Amino acid sequence: RTARRWLQMVDPRAISVLAKWQNSYSIKVVLQELRCLMMSKENMKLPQPPEGQCYSN
Repeated sequence: RTARRWLQMVDPRAISVLAKWQNSYSIKVVLQELRCLMMSKENMKLPQPPEGQCYSN
């Protein structure tokens, strides 16, 4: 139930581990993939949004 609400806020197509989801994945797998995405060169160059800002793509 909580995961469903979270997926409503995140586009699963934008995160490969969510786009190709398997029931065998653990939260550890998802968090490791998110960390790799956040540490990529192109994402490291993006500005940090202001605290509490909400936006949609």
